[in-house]
Amino acid sequence: MESTEIEMTGYASPTTIHIPPKEPKESQEAKGPSAWQQFRRGPCLFLARKISARRPINPGEPPQDPVTVVCISNTYNERPQIPPGDILIHAGDMAADGSLADLQATLNWLKEQPHHIKIVVAGRRDRYLNKMKKGGPHWRHGHRRKGNWGDIIYLEHQQIVVAAENGRLLRVFGSPYSPTSIRSGAFQYPRDENVWNKIPNNLDILITHTPPFSHLDSLEGCWHLLHKLWKSPPRLHVFGCVCEHYGTERLCYDALQNAMEQIEVAGGGFLNLLKVVKPFLRSFSGPDMEAKTELVNACIIREESDPHREPITVII
Repeated sequence: MESTEIEMTGYASPTTIHIPPKEPKESQEAKGPSAWQQFRRGPCLFLARKISARRPINPGEPPQDPVTVVCISNTYNERPQIPPGDILIHAGDMAADGSLADLQATLNWLKEQPHHIKIVVAGRRDRYLNKMKKGGPHWRHGHRRKGNWGDIIYLEHQQIVVAAENGRLLRVFGSPYSPTSIRSGAFQYPRDENVWNKIPNNLDILITHTPPFSHLDSLEGCWHLLHKLWKSPPRLHVFGCVCEHYGTERLCYDALQNAMEQIEVAGGGFLNLLKVVKPFLRSFSGPDMEAKTELVNACIIREESDPHREPITVII
């Protein structure tokens, strides 16, 4: 596959601190192929991932007016214990069967949470909320008014400004869209269509159901969304959809990230590996790159027979 060049531009760095939940060691070992199996499948890609994971990243100074954000997605009928925080975010797939009754059960659970601000977007399973305009690729607000939302803020490709309890104002944009490559469902668009032009610049929090392409996504995310991140990085990007890649990643938008995105797209290759090694070695001769965006894949569900994961908490 032909590699893609991404233009890199400098941006002001956010200060983000992540508090990751940890799975039991036996659970980690039981999931996925072993390191040797991964190496045999794609040695260059395996080595590139190991190299990139060791890069020095400066998380930045802690914010003077911190806001704690709790992130969940793809909960369906699961009800994990939600830790305390200022903002609770649900990144879609609230209803297991797409019905109003199933959706309302999740809304009732979210309304019970004590967080000062609760923000949700829909996902591809939330069919009850999905209603396309005739003659166009855009969505209106479906049947959202029939649900009892209480104090929950529902965003459907919209921007809001919220005030945390400490008085800090945060710019938030939320969207339920995902490309059709991520299995069939609600709120989907053709993969080659760019629906992300409405995302404003200088966001504090971006919430989408789809991941950005090549990051925590099994290459099922959106290329146009990734390009938007490069142009104007948000402090925090929360998403779900691809359940096998639960976790976090910090983006610096530099040559090493660019090289990793290219080798992920290509599926390996010795020359692509060399492109990763070169900026990795350079990273040790200069100051640590400062993380600009914290990515969170907050999928609670993995497989139906597996126990759920825990919410992910981020401080911005």
